[in-house]
Amino acid sequence: MVTEEDLRSDIRFYFDGQVRILDDVRATDMVMPWLRSEAMRTGTKEGCNEGDCGACTCLVGSISESGNLQFSVINTCIYPLAYLDGAWLISVETLSRSGSLCSAQSGMLPLNASQCGFCTPGFVMAMVYAQITKKDQTPEQALAGNLCRCTGYGGLIEATRIAQSQPLDRAFVDEIEGATAVLRQLSRGGFSIINHNSRIDAPKTLENLLDLRKNFSSATLVSGATDFGLWITKRLDRPSHVILTKFCEQLLLREIRSDIIEIGAAVTIEDLENSLVSEYPELQEWFQRFGGPQVRCSGTLGGNIANGSPIGDSAPVLIALGASLTIHSCRGRRVIPIENFFIEYGKQDLLRDEVLVSILIPRRTHIRRLAVEKISKRYDQDISIVLAAMAEISGDKPSYRFAFGGMAGTPKLAEKTMESLNPDDLTSDFTPLSDHRAEAWYRLAVSKNLVRDFLDGDTSRE
Repeated sequence: MVTEEDLRSDIRFYFDGQVRILDDVRATDMVMPWLRSEAMRTGTKEGCNEGDCGACTCLVGSISESGNLQFSVINTCIYPLAYLDGAWLISVETLSRSGSLCSAQSGMLPLNASQCGFCTPGFVMAMVYAQITKKDQTPEQALAGNLCRCTGYGGLIEATRIAQSQPLDRAFVDEIEGATAVLRQLSRGGFSIINHNSRIDAPKTLENLLDLRKNFSSATLVSGATDFGLWITKRLDRPSHVILTKFCEQLLLREIRSDIIEIGAAVTIEDLENSLVSEYPELQEWFQRFGGPQVRCSGTLGGNIANGSPIGDSAPVLIALGASLTIHSCRGRRVIPIENFFIEYGKQDLLRDEVLVSILIPRRTHIRRLAVEKISKRYDQDISIVLAAMAEISGDKPSYRFAFGGMAGTPKLAEKTMESLNPDDLTSDFTPLSDHRAEAWYRLAVSKNLVRDFLDGDTSRE
């Protein structure tokens, strides 16, 4: 077992030109309260406090495996303070440390893109993130994780369009160079902080993670924290002991082999997109609708699966692709088909001493067609009413895999429909519930239409 003497008892991160060392960090501490109340950087606003509105948006920079600085955009209201270890926290004030507004800030002024100003810092951070990443995306896609309540989006969209065409400001480039040099001297993870009836463990190796899981099976295992943050801010949970998987090197694996793509359970949705879309371009839109950019940069594939939600967006897709899960404990390793992981609502095939380590996704070899359809009330950043993932497997006689979320207490295959290829058999495969999102009859009707269109070769939507 790893002893406390083997680990640091603090977190260390770069902020406002200096390394901050904090040893008084609790399991329930999020970045935003520290930023506003301790660092007194009040440009970051508290809005929804659940990762939906974007008013608390900041950037985080960290050193990637290649040694370069990699950026993420985050909701500080649900981002654990301990996650800043070894990283650079960038608030809206960081952008103007030289004494002048950055281009994204000054570009909003002539367009009257700010009225009450409450959401403005979050929009500015989203624009800067778009400048940094230079992704091929529309302004609307870049701003998808941010809400404005009074100004209207016309000026904001135009300001983002202009910002996307501009290079980063020279002053901020200088900040990046200085931060990179500092971060290369900081380690990430490998700490254990015990205080105030709170314990945080952040192992760097799988061996240490499994050892902690064995000895502290009642501790809360935290991956991307996009749900965990809500447990803290909305359910007011107060877990006394958390084990963070974010820093465990083996859970950050991304490896493409001849027949399999192996994705570590702690890989974020944003990084997963970079690994998977080249193999399955049909997933591009699905990724864009997987929460806002802030959620995709924090949320992990393993966390989305292990939570076992019947409306989690990743499980139906992975089931349709025939993915498997690797699960480890100190007793050994096992591999199971992902559809067998979900036993019933709230119950997964994961013992108290086990950890989901990686996801094995088959290469494109035998998958002829793939369609993923998300039905929700909003296009961006909404919970699925139904998510259907449908794959045609090539062979002497084509076979099909139809997987659905939102149709039962767990994500699951439509086995009878796969055999009969009759969409009406979905009534035998599923007995969906009615809730505030949709009635049961609607879920069945839309699912039948999606299967019918896929079998007819039509996956387009009006």
